[in-house]
Amino acid sequence: MAAHDDPPPGYRFRPDTEQLLVHYLRPKLDGEGFPQGLVPFCDLYGDQDPWQLWEAFKETSEKDRERKDLYFLTQHKKKTPNGKRKSRTVGTGTWKGEDAAKKVLAASRRVIGKRKRFRYDNKGSAQNGRWLMHEFELDASLLRNKRKAKEYVLCILRKNDKSEKDRKQEGQEDQEEDVMSCDYGDQKGGNLHEPEFVEE
Repeated sequence: MAAHDDPPPGYRFRPDTEQLLVHYLRPKLDGEGFPQGLVPFCDLYGDQDPWQLWEAFKETSEKDRERKDLYFLTQHKKKTPNGKRKSRTVGTGTWKGEDAAKKVLAASRRVIGKRKRFRYDNKGSAQNGRWLMHEFELDASLLRNKRKAKEYVLCILRKNDKSEKDRKQEGQEDQEEDVMSCDYGDQKGGNLHEPEFVEE
């Protein structure tokens, strides 16, 4: 499949986390080719809100009715030019961290990256809590140029049909991580290893 080609009819994009990190994020950071039609670049820390981004890229998901997520490569932004803190602003809201960074382990038990979980936060909006994002950073040991490891991250964006109030009433707050983390890949086949997440 060429770098910018759309997936052929019948194709179902069901990568697990290890595949996303090794076959999509690493080539981007190393300056190599990869199927950008499946994991395009998108500014997830820019002026557009999550639902606007979804509208702009939803055609990718609509071709596969069973697909719940959109996959993007995005670039981190600093709050100040010389600072280390990252800006989490998105449109009229922010990406609120839901957990501490967790190491991602491959099937070989090797650390291949980190994962952080975020929820859209905008108390004055009906969209508050209705968008979820997982952000993956590649471990520098997998790159030729170690300094580029933090330049780009791979993110998974998902609609959340329930409001924050609904989730709390139904006791789903603590279940969200498990639901989203095990949905990557084709679970029906039973032959894909989903990397583990471990606390740092």
